[in-house]
Amino acid sequence: MTENGTRGGMGRRDLLKATGAAGIATAAPAAAGRARAQEDGFGNWFENVGNYDGIQDQTGTDQVTVTVGSQANGGNFGFDPAAIRVDPGTEIVWEWRAGSHNVVHQDGDFESELTNEEGFTFTQTFEEEGINLYFCSPHQQTGMKGAVVVGDIEVDEGSAANGNQEGGEGGNGEQEDGGNTDSTETMLIGASMLAAFLSPIAFAIFLFSRGDRTDNEPTAYR
Repeated sequence: MTENGTRGGMGRRDLLKATGAAGIATAAPAAAGRARAQEDGFGNWFENVGNYDGIQDQTGTDQVTVTVGSQANGGNFGFDPAAIRVDPGTEIVWEWRAGSHNVVHQDGDFESELTNEEGFTFTQTFEEEGINLYFCSPHQQTGMKGAVVVGDIEVDEGSAANGNQEGGEGGNGEQEDGGNTDSTETMLIGASMLAAFLSPIAFAIFLFSRGDRTDNEPTAYR
């Protein structure tokens, strides 16, 4: 008997195909979700960002500087400006002013080191049109988040359009609630994706083991 010729069950090659298909089926919605997030705009990204004041137009220049650790969100917890629009090919320079911070792209495209060195700089050139959301990992829930909009694309500013300027210098009571909501939603989505990925694999293993048991059963001849 060949390896993939079990009777009444799945062969090892069939199992690998089923498992691979399950992984692809699970990864595809996640990638599509990121694409939709960019098309939809900011959503609730700036909901708890006290110093967000709309998208600042920085087109027409080759280099733009964003301050890291500006006074916002109850301390030195801001990117200034929080959201900018630039042309494709523009170099963004993040320059540290105060506090221990880093710059992390939401989808992992780039990440700076975590440092409190005043005057430290981190640069990134954006070639493709789109919306790039980023944050400081130690202070994301505090509201230290930003965005770089590349190109002449429409952006739905979402809940941030109502404005959060009152929290620029003040406390973080309501802002932290927004950050915690984002974190909870992210955890729930991750758990759902993991369950969706593991379920078809477990089912494929069950069918494979069932096929092996069928092969080991003696065949009755009349």
